[in-house]
Amino acid sequence: MMLKRLMVVIVLLFSGLIQAVEYPKPQTPSELHTLFGNYFSIKDLIGIGSLFDEKAVYVVDEQGSLLEGREAIIQEIKRYMDAGAALETVSASIHINDETALIKSIWRISGSEVTGTALEVMIYKDGGWLYLIDNPNGF
Repeated sequence: MMLKRLMVVIVLLFSGLIQAVEYPKPQTPSELHTLFGNYFSIKDLIGIGSLFDEKAVYVVDEQGSLLEGREAIIQEIKRYMDAGAALETVSASIHINDETALIKSIWRISGSEVTGTALEVMIYKDGGWLYLIDNPNGF
């Protein structure tokens, strides 16, 4: 029975009746923060990944250790998602120059005392804003 269902899905995919999920492209840095929080809350790793440029870097610690690329960043964020908390982000300071933005934001894990200040660089690419550098703890 499982094989039959798999075959139906494959046929539908190739016939174009099922299409890949299209994630919205944030039109402002603040909208990117909102989408990040929404995806984080529902544990949507693909949605989270859609907010990062393929060459994005993520600052891991005070020594400046970096994770490079969307997949590595998603796996790091997944560790926080697994804790089951929701995330709220407030854009505190946004400076835009053409297709590049420098952002300072304040985030909080809902229902806890865990907060932080992030420093981020975003780029406007392919019709939406994406993280290029994410430093979630402002190191």
